[in-house]
Amino acid sequence: MKKLKLFSVFTVSALFIGMSFTSCKTTEPDPNDGKTDPSTIATSNLVAYFPFNGNATEAIGTLTPEVQPNVTYVTGRRGKAYQGATGAHLRYALPAASKLKSLTSFSVGMWFKSPLVTGDPEPIFFQIGKSDDLFWGNMTLALNRLAATADSLQFKAFFLKTGVEWSGQSVGFSKNTFKINNWMHLVFEYDAATSKYKIFKDGVQVVTNTGVEDRKSGPTGAALGALAFDKADKINIGAWRPKTEGTATDVWMGWFMGNLDELRVYDKALTAVEVKALYDAEVTQVN
Repeated sequence: MKKLKLFSVFTVSALFIGMSFTSCKTTEPDPNDGKTDPSTIATSNLVAYFPFNGNATEAIGTLTPEVQPNVTYVTGRRGKAYQGATGAHLRYALPAASKLKSLTSFSVGMWFKSPLVTGDPEPIFFQIGKSDDLFWGNMTLALNRLAATADSLQFKAFFLKTGVEWSGQSVGFSKNTFKINNWMHLVFEYDAATSKYKIFKDGVQVVTNTGVEDRKSGPTGAALGALAFDKADKINIGAWRPKTEGTATDVWMGWFMGNLDELRVYDKALTAVEVKALYDAEVTQVN
């Protein structure tokens, strides 16, 4: 009996000690707790993604630039960001099967920061090029030149529908919400179903007007409908293609001097709910 009692005492003591050690353990924090991967938003429609996290590799098709002179990377909104500069640009060759060649609608989202653009330079920051139109290409996002006293930025968008009278759609829009030298999350989009062009800032649609939003195919007022790109061959980031290829030296073709981060291209117009979800997810990832 004494042996049994002694064994019981040791058993209870061992259990108590084990429980004590267990209760002292701490749980390591989950580094992804509270974070949402932005690539989970409209995943099936995400056709290009440029993280710019210290390199220029595009993550969906693993495209690498054929040229990338003077490009550097600085602290961005998530990891590193593209830093524009005089002479800095990226150019990618589009594969034959790239969905970027045949977009009928689009959304282009990104974190964006830029100084004021004044005088001659007018920089582009993203373009889907066209082999026989090295200037405007198939779709171009740019900054307009403004007076030195301007307090905000003006964005210009161009997109193509071949076969109609107003084939090249050029849209300029400025608003004091587009702050100079401030990070903004922007989404530029065109919807073939509604023939509307929209801009979203920080997850919310920017109020424009019908002249900006409603796109027409000609003077009769017919809706523009699905875009039709032609001879799409390159992606250009940070500079006008003729300037980078040495076929033009016009001073108005300026270099983009700002920052880009987490640039995503979709083959549809995101809904307002999706844009807000994308912005909310991006915010969970900021440095």
